[in-house]
Amino acid sequence: MEEYKYYAFVSYRSSDEKYAKWLQDKIEAYRLPTTVQKMNQALPKKKLRPCFRYHTDIQPNELKTELRNKLDQSKYLLVICTPRSAQSPWVGNEIDTFVELGRRDRIIPVIVEGKPYSGDPATECYNPSLIKHFPHSDNIADDREILGVNIHEEGKGSAYMKRERAVIQIVSRMLDVNYDQLWNRQRRRIITRTVVSTLLSIVFVCTLALTWFYNQPFTSQVKLAESSVHNANLPVLQDAVVTLSLGNETKTDTLKSIDESGIFRNLPARMKGKEVRLIVTAQDWLTTDTTLVLTENIQLLIARNPKVYGHVALTVLQDGKLLENTPLQLAGHLVKTDKNGRLEMDLPLSEQSTEYPLINPANGKATMVFPPFGPNDAAEL
Repeated sequence: MEEYKYYAFVSYRSSDEKYAKWLQDKIEAYRLPTTVQKMNQALPKKKLRPCFRYHTDIQPNELKTELRNKLDQSKYLLVICTPRSAQSPWVGNEIDTFVELGRRDRIIPVIVEGKPYSGDPATECYNPSLIKHFPHSDNIADDREILGVNIHEEGKGSAYMKRERAVIQIVSRMLDVNYDQLWNRQRRRIITRTVVSTLLSIVFVCTLALTWFYNQPFTSQVKLAESSVHNANLPVLQDAVVTLSLGNETKTDTLKSIDESGIFRNLPARMKGKEVRLIVTAQDWLTTDTTLVLTENIQLLIARNPKVYGHVALTVLQDGKLLENTPLQLAGHLVKTDKNGRLEMDLPLSEQSTEYPLINPANGKATMVFPPFGPNDAAEL
């Protein structure tokens, strides 16, 4: 069995060093699943390290001699392929040397930028030496092209997952292990790490949020909205008093119209999300007294008092005398006075107004009546 000091030699141009370092780190950090090791005792028990990358492993004055020694001690050659490395004689020499060592079948191109066999210097990412030893031909019988591992493979998935898949493709070639077998386990590792990292991040953020929450005051805005049918014939909301009760503390704001919002500033953070009492009072409107959860934005429905303009109650006279048991017409509705000349009825909110026509159909006499009505109100026809 051949023994090698390095699992792989990373060949690259200096301008692509960040990719070479990334690849070296990923290969050396990869941990072969225990279940896969048990299935093949010939596989390494530990990580795939070391990998050789000359910028960090030897001195410049040793470069020419040492590179061949390092190549000789490496089982695989990983070539970082970009349009820049395609023009590097160093990369070409390393490929030629590895082929001379009889390891042509252990060269793995890692495509980072560009396109292999494009023939265009602007996009060609395979070094001429790589193309020389693995020529492409339109004739299938003569075609000897080499398939690279593209870290930006086409298709769905995030850039991170594509790079992870590329690393597993490289490892599967180096170890001669089925790719799907390795990738399924690696994907589970990634998912597990992601879930754990996410949970830890959530715990950290929640801790910060809770710390801020219990130490910072906040502002709550109360917006009122009409819960019943809007009637433009009735007076608008004015001078609504909004009272917020926070245990032993009470805050009040007065809204000039329904379009305004009640602003309650410097509320203690400990009260956020807690139940508080909110009371709204306004002339001609029903009092709203409710308990709700305190948040930064509160919308509260309020309703008109339907009796203010909708309940008609008055005594009707004609020529100075009580108009007893007489059919009349009020706001388009037929109604009849009682034996005491009293007229009472309720109008729905949609028909309410600040004045109503009162007509005696028998003689056509009419007048206007104006709510709200008191116990002693009367109308003369």
